[in-house]
Amino acid sequence: MDPGTALSIVQTCYTVGTRVVEICTSWRNADVEVRERVVKVENSWYRSKRQVDFMIRINAIIDEELRRLFKDLMDQLWSRLSDAITMLSSVSERGNEAGFGFFRFGSRAKKAAYLRKKDALDQVIGQLEEWQGRFDPTWFLVLRIADPIIDSELKKAKANAGAVEAVSQRLPTAARNPLALATNIRNALSPDAKPPKDIFLPVFPMETIDIPYSDVKVARRRTGDPRWYVVDTIECGPDTNVKALSQDVCVLAAKLAQADPLAFGLLSCKGAMRVLQHGSSAVSCFKLVFRFPDGVEVLQSLRQLLLNSDANISLTRKMRIARELAKSVSYVHTFNFVHKNVRPESIVYFENPQATHAHTCLVGFDAFRAADGGTLMHGDMLWERNVYRHPRRQGDNPLDKYKMQHDIYSLGVCLLEIGLWESFVEYYTTPGGGTLDKPRTVLGKTSRHFETWLAAAQKTSEDGGEAPKPLAFKLKDYLVEQAQTRLAPRMGDTYAQVVVSCLTCLDDENDDVETATDDFQVAVQFIGNIMMCLDKISV
Repeated sequence: MDPGTALSIVQTCYTVGTRVVEICTSWRNADVEVRERVVKVENSWYRSKRQVDFMIRINAIIDEELRRLFKDLMDQLWSRLSDAITMLSSVSERGNEAGFGFFRFGSRAKKAAYLRKKDALDQVIGQLEEWQGRFDPTWFLVLRIADPIIDSELKKAKANAGAVEAVSQRLPTAARNPLALATNIRNALSPDAKPPKDIFLPVFPMETIDIPYSDVKVARRRTGDPRWYVVDTIECGPDTNVKALSQDVCVLAAKLAQADPLAFGLLSCKGAMRVLQHGSSAVSCFKLVFRFPDGVEVLQSLRQLLLNSDANISLTRKMRIARELAKSVSYVHTFNFVHKNVRPESIVYFENPQATHAHTCLVGFDAFRAADGGTLMHGDMLWERNVYRHPRRQGDNPLDKYKMQHDIYSLGVCLLEIGLWESFVEYYTTPGGGTLDKPRTVLGKTSRHFETWLAAAQKTSEDGGEAPKPLAFKLKDYLVEQAQTRLAPRMGDTYAQVVVSCLTCLDDENDDVETATDDFQVAVQFIGNIMMCLDKISV
């Protein structure tokens, strides 16, 4: 795409955006609630403008695919701003009409005008925030580009922001101070970055609570600190290179310390603990300590939701979980890690006490590694894990080293579960068992259905003289067929196609995925082919 085309679209957006702010600012003399909303519109617009300014200044060093993404996003912004002007102008005109005629000066007419303004402003705020959520993954991904222009332009942008991004005692967030957050992430992504000396926390006694069907626990210090944390344990096995793992944990904790849970779908990491074996200097495990997001208390695993929730869960709720999970995977890759364990036990769902707000976050980093790091070439034969693994990563001896596309495949299986709202893994608790007895996984409805499907598929293959496929690839075929035949009536054609695209992301026949030469291109294509498609689904 011609850089001049992007600049032209951006200038149009700036003109329209300025007009939106002018109309909103003219309402500042209204009541307090209207003024508060006007400030939100102004803040949202100026935040977006600063980030777009930055993208324009680095446009010369980004590749064609990123430019296409940027243009698509700017087209979406122009459309939303144009709709906002139409709506705001209509409300303003109705307000002016209310001033004509003797009987229209009453308090009832003024109250109606204020209500219309508040409703219009709420819609504008929602549209801007929704667009920002779509824009941020691309914007933060460019921080991985190894070019000094990124550093110099980021420094200029942060300086120009001035007091707008004032220093705060709180951690920087994407909404409050995106340039400060971007600077911190850029520093953490640098190959020369040295993690903070205090990233490893002292080991202290903790009170812990299990999260049902989850890889993580909730914990707090037995004395001193009343705050609750989410604790993720990374075990050291007999083949573990503890020194290398310690370095990786240190780097991961430093990167996740910059995570904004609401924007990234990843919890902010307070630090890591190095836990020793009892009576020994050998390390038994590492623990990642994550902060609770502000304003939430209720915490469940996605597995618990799938097993216990009403089958008639709303489409809106399912789409929110799906989008936030895809966003989580994207930001793991932005931080230049692969997760290796994307499944409902590694996904937590937060709600506020009133159940009016909810957030989905990816945890369960017990199998993570750096995207360019080594990988242990062994696995297991467990259904509850293999069903989420790409065929070439299944079994005791996986065929391929782990890469980002394997996370995308696992995401596809989770999106299939979310769309069908069926748990592919079931649990059994011993009747009369004690409180310490943990539920055990069992082969449930999905595995039995797969066995029935497999028998029929094998007979068809034999009748047709086809060569038999390995079992792992037959499981993939089964999941793809489930997505193609059962998802569309529940979630729509676009959602079904997204799931199929994830499950076939390493197939030569997948037209949605171009040949990516490196992990950065994989991450760019993921945003364009998966996240943006999910975002365009209307519910």
